[in-house]
Amino acid sequence: MSCRNIVVIPLFALFLAACGSMPKTPDLLVENAKGGGMFSEKESFEVNRPIAQVSDVLRKKAHECLQQQITSVTQGDSSGGIRLQQRQVQALTPKVTTDKQRTRLTLQVKTTQGSTELGDIPPDGWYMLVVDAYPLGASRTRVESYYQHTSYHGAYTAIKLWVTGANMGCPDLTQ
Repeated sequence: MSCRNIVVIPLFALFLAACGSMPKTPDLLVENAKGGGMFSEKESFEVNRPIAQVSDVLRKKAHECLQQQITSVTQGDSSGGIRLQQRQVQALTPKVTTDKQRTRLTLQVKTTQGSTELGDIPPDGWYMLVVDAYPLGASRTRVESYYQHTSYHGAYTAIKLWVTGANMGCPDLTQ
């Protein structure tokens, strides 16, 4: 390994630390997205469906489509010309909770094989997605979504289609 590589690794680690840490709670993810935090987004929209229907579809589809293990393989070359390959397995854990004010879907992602995550990781992983649904009368629901920019953006796209009733299919989260 050259001296240049030894310097680049610590600088990259400092860059990542400066960008902020991954959210450990759903409220931290929401706060980060509302504040315009780096690598996070928010979106709000209304659907012509009652909250009970939105809650049911979130509960059913989250369990059916988002509870999974994703295996990815990345390849590349080192600066010395050596071909490298890394296999990583991530567990996705969705949870849906309902109370009088809202239904909340969260999605956590935890690397279980292939690399070591640093920091005080929540038991089911970092929070990547929070979707809150609020009743707006008998037949309308407001949906507020907060998410991290990750390879699992397809999960958010699918959730949006589920709550609008446009498409009930499961996303391919391996892409």
